[in-house]
This record gives sequence, C-alpha cells and structure tokens, in this order.
Amino acid sequence: MMLSVDKKIDISEDAITEYATGNLSPAKHAIVACQSEICEEVSSRVAFQEQIAASMIEQVHTKALSPLFMGNVLANLPPQEAAPNIVNLKNNTPGTLSHLLGCGLDKIKWKSLIPGVAVHDVLGDRNNKAGDRLYLLKAKGGMQMPNHGHNGEEWTLILKGSYNIGDKVFARGDLHIEDEDEIHSPHINEGEDCICLVMTQGPLKMQSLIPRLLQPLIGI
Repeated sequence: MMLSVDKKIDISEDAITEYATGNLSPAKHAIVACQSEICEEVSSRVAFQEQIAASMIEQVHTKALSPLFMGNVLANLPPQEAAPNIVNLKNNTPGTLSHLLGCGLDKIKWKSLIPGVAVHDVLGDRNNKAGDRLYLLKAKGGMQMPNHGHNGEEWTLILKGSYNIGDKVFARGDLHIEDEDEIHSPHINEGEDCICLVMTQGPLKMQSLIPRLLQPLIGI
C-alpha cells in the first residue's frame, strides 16, 4: 500500500483569522503559534492575517493618550521572563512551547500512562469534562494507538516523528484536526518516538473494553 506523504496543514483560514485577532482559546492559540514557527506556509498565512488585523485597527478613530499613560502601564506590569531562544534548545522545540514549559522537549518530565505512551500537561486538566486542554503526548515508534473517538475537537500538532491513519502520513509540522464524528487508531511509524502537542475538549471515547476500563486511572 502506498502511503500519502503530502503535507497536511489542516487549519482553516477562519481559524487563522481567529488567531490573528486573538479570539482562539489559549490551547488552540498555542498550537497555531507553534505550527507557525515550524511551518513556513502557516507562518505566511498568519502574517497576512495579522497585517489585515493591524490595518483595520489603524482605521479606527483614536483619542490621544496622556504622555504618562504608557509609563504608568509598564510600572504596574509584573516582571516578565524572556522566552527561551529556540536556537539554544534541543529537539527544535517551538519558542512558544518552550516558553510555556520553561524548558525544551529534552528536559520534559513525562508521566507514563501505559507502556509506550506518556504525557506532560501544558494547559488545563485532562480529567475535566469541558474546556480545551493542552498536553504533550509521546508514543513509542511502531505501536498502534487504541481505537478512539472524541468529545468535541482534537487538534494534534506533530513535533517529532510521524504516524499514519489509513493511507495518510502525519509528520513534523502537520496539524491533524478531528471532530466528535471521527473514530481512528493512529499507527506510530517505526524509527523514532512520536511527540505531539495535543488539544482536546473532553475525555477520549475509547472503543474497546480494556482501554475504557483503564481510562479513569490514566486520565485521558
């Protein structure tokens, strides 16, 4: 069977517009930011939408601010740490992600779920029933993930390695988006572990008995 190797940048123009105007949830915003840092096509689309948003702001009638305004704002802001430089990190960790984690992918403390699969929470709680959550998922090369569906959307940005679903291969820089109507069982390709940044909107819908029984214990 011949597998497709075309890049799958599965993000709509509406989502990029929402990102450029600051209307995505923090979890989705982080994923788009990370993808734009490792995918030139997405970076260009984001830059174009940001230019449109900036031009619209410039057309809004404004009122002159007091000369002291900016100084007062800056004086009341908490001190901010500079985001780590992506060039100085191993594994090509996107700068946005390294800022959220405070380290690169090589320094992550993973939590094992089942043999071959580990996670690291980034934003939110995977056990919550509602709301977007963001976490890193690492799966061993060659393994088959359990067959599952979703409560709401799942956005998966591949940072390292690859997996296939049917005849489609998803590799570094690809954003794989599924909704609650889809059921799939990704196969992690041989050669190296696959690390993904994942946004989910509720617990996974496991399709077989043993994963359903384990789900409350592993929290995914």
